[in-house]
Amino acid sequence: MKKLLLLGLTLALFSAPNLEAKTSRKSNSQSSSGAFELNVAHINDHHSHLEEEKMPLKLNGKTVTVHIGGLPRVAQAIKNFRQNNKNTLVLHAGDAVTGTLYYTLFEGKADAELMNAINFDVYTLGNHEFDDGNKFLKSFLDVLKIPVVSANVVPDKGSILEGKWKPYMIKNIGGQNIGIIGIDVVKKTKESSSPGDDIKFLDEIETARKYVNELQSKGINKIILLSHAGYEKNVEIGQKVDGVDLIITGDTHYLLGKEFEQFGLVPEADSYPKKVNSPNGNPVYIAEAWNYSYLLGQMKAKFDKNGVITELIPTPKVLIGDDFFEVKNAEGKGVQLDQKEKNEILSSIKNNKNIAAIKNDSALAKLLERYQKEKTELGKRTVGKITEEIPGGSDNRVPNEHNKDGSFATTLVAESVLHKLRNTGTGNVDFVIVNAGNVRITLNPGVFTYDLAYSLLPFTSNTVFITDITGAEVKQTLEDAIDYVLNGGSTGAFPYGAGIRYEATKEGKLGTRVKKIEVFDFKANKWVPIDVKKSYMLAVNSYIAKGKDGYTTLGKITAQKRGTDTHLSDTKIFIDYLKEKKEIGKPKSTNVIFKY
Repeated sequence: MKKLLLLGLTLALFSAPNLEAKTSRKSNSQSSSGAFELNVAHINDHHSHLEEEKMPLKLNGKTVTVHIGGLPRVAQAIKNFRQNNKNTLVLHAGDAVTGTLYYTLFEGKADAELMNAINFDVYTLGNHEFDDGNKFLKSFLDVLKIPVVSANVVPDKGSILEGKWKPYMIKNIGGQNIGIIGIDVVKKTKESSSPGDDIKFLDEIETARKYVNELQSKGINKIILLSHAGYEKNVEIGQKVDGVDLIITGDTHYLLGKEFEQFGLVPEADSYPKKVNSPNGNPVYIAEAWNYSYLLGQMKAKFDKNGVITELIPTPKVLIGDDFFEVKNAEGKGVQLDQKEKNEILSSIKNNKNIAAIKNDSALAKLLERYQKEKTELGKRTVGKITEEIPGGSDNRVPNEHNKDGSFATTLVAESVLHKLRNTGTGNVDFVIVNAGNVRITLNPGVFTYDLAYSLLPFTSNTVFITDITGAEVKQTLEDAIDYVLNGGSTGAFPYGAGIRYEATKEGKLGTRVKKIEVFDFKANKWVPIDVKKSYMLAVNSYIAKGKDGYTTLGKITAQKRGTDTHLSDTKIFIDYLKEKKEIGKPKSTNVIFKY
């Protein structure tokens, strides 16, 4: 029996254009009695970003830095959502962990306790839940008290993870049975994370089809896929699998909806949610809620008696605080708006359908405060030892007469990333390029703590991005960055690497400065000239992957959808690297010869 689910979520502050769905009977579908309204709220990929963060947004004609996200704020938004709507369903589409010091220090316990307090109705596993193996995941799930679904991740009999989740759950809401199937991304989890050999991963599409059929055989005609398979894969599932009504997706961290451009944001697609048709012609809606608890996805779905969505009203909201509004003054210094200006901003937010100024939930704020205090103490804990000064930070970004080699600390970070990726088989990476501005301090001899790790690499939203790239594009990437440095851009763009070395000169123009590039041949165990026609696998941080800091060639590559974001934190990679090595000295070379 085929069925489709009319998905819909409404928050009191929002109304948005209705998405109409042509009503058609799902093949072999069993009728329910009458129409039904379901209100769905969702987040994904909060990645241990438990605290609110700062971000500049365009508000009421001004660029204003605000507090955004944080699970206490998400909790209050969800509480409002449940109070203001009937027939609610609150979902988390995976990747709850890894990304901040909260994960590094508390190994998922802090995430689990806050998620329990929010009381998500259902949660699915993401690939990063497997980053530290089965033992970690078990300890996280032992604390987590909310239902977990993942149909295509199957532990062997006797695995310590056996019985920790189910393929799907059936939830009765307003007298209607709703089927919710969990799906994880397969390739990335197997190649970039560390699941045990006793965990089997099954094809996303075939698994979805299997369990949709099983739910239909039980008379369920409203089915949601809670899928950490990524936006593009979930669009494919929606187009290939009959019987799915709504897909709540994660993994790709996509902000959907051109309405968010008004805040200076850049959405990945024009529509939240994306509507496609299944093979039998019924509508399927695919929704993702950005990342790091910055946004709460919301929609109201209306179903007909056959379980087909006939109307969907989307109301996704960026979640910001109501207490912090900072702008730059004439001297470029951040200052708070005066009360009159603040009230004008708040008034504009109140009348806007796509943003909400929300106070933190007090109970979650207190729970988080407990972890914040522990984090302050645990941050002093030793990771390893630095044996000698390793120059880095703003004074050492570009090789100069005072420091002819430049930023050894940036090279060290690149080496840690290459070590991680080569030893986990992630994309069979050939080399790594890192911009010097990503690495903020010089490492001094002595004990190296968790706090220092986040001083060295403070950009917690920076993750490792992998892409194929030709030798010619590598040369142009280095040329782009150096030209940006020399022509008024940030010195933080200056490139360093691991598995790659180059010679360049200050003289010349774009395209002529890089004189020689070599890459390390791991099979032959020697340096060889780069082949301009050959394709290589390159790892960079997600910031320059988007073309920032003058890395325009990388930006074009990313726009072509050629790469993939592993969402691995470079900070955690460095911490794990030093833990393994126990002590580290200055690299033999920065792999750069720059004639200034």
